[in-house]
Amino acid sequence: MRSKKLIVPIILAASLTLSACGAKEETKKEAPKTTEESSNSKVVSIADGAKDMKQVLADMKTQLTAKDATKVKESGEKLEEKWEVFEDSVKDKSPDLYEKVETPLHIIEAGAKVEPLDTKTLDKAATDLDSVLTEVQNLK
Repeated sequence: MRSKKLIVPIILAASLTLSACGAKEETKKEAPKTTEESSNSKVVSIADGAKDMKQVLADMKTQLTAKDATKVKESGEKLEEKWEVFEDSVKDKSPDLYEKVETPLHIIEAGAKVEPLDTKTLDKAATDLDSVLTEVQNLK
């Protein structure tokens, strides 16, 4: 009777152990892909990346004034793409500044997908992001 009670925990422990081993192998197989992807991406300085983002923000403000939802959505996606290129550098040098960029950036990304556009919220977030990007440009 006692051995029957132990069978279920043994089987459960064995299955968890085997599934954990499989997960490690998958991670090892995926790791080289990540390395290849990062070596193919462009290296951009923090100042240049912030400058590029500020340009996209300026375009987006113009699009907000024109209430062009399609272009605002594209600009929101473009901002995220530009940010992804150098965000790790900012995170390493100044985690607080990184968080200050992420907050308005997420507001813009989410707000750009909503119709009708909340131009007031998007404009405020764009202004906030623009001022934070000025700080990011001066990051050494």
